[in-house]
Amino acid sequence: MTQQDFKNMLNGAIQGDRKALECLLDLYQPLIRKYSYVNGRLEEDLYQQLIFRMLTQIRKFDSSKINY
Repeated sequence: MTQQDFKNMLNGAIQGDRKALECLLDLYQPLIRKYSYVNGRLEEDLYQQLIFRMLTQIRKFDSSKINY
């Protein structure tokens, strides 16, 4: 993925493009999963909370202030 592809995907997600949001989630899913482990066990509630938090925070981004 190029930097321009990422910019377009992020801007689409910020503007509410569902497909762009899904692609962004797919991109960061391994990292979210990594931080969902506590004491060597996957905590499903934590995993869901991290995804929820990511989705809500993306909508709050002001794309005019993002410096790529």
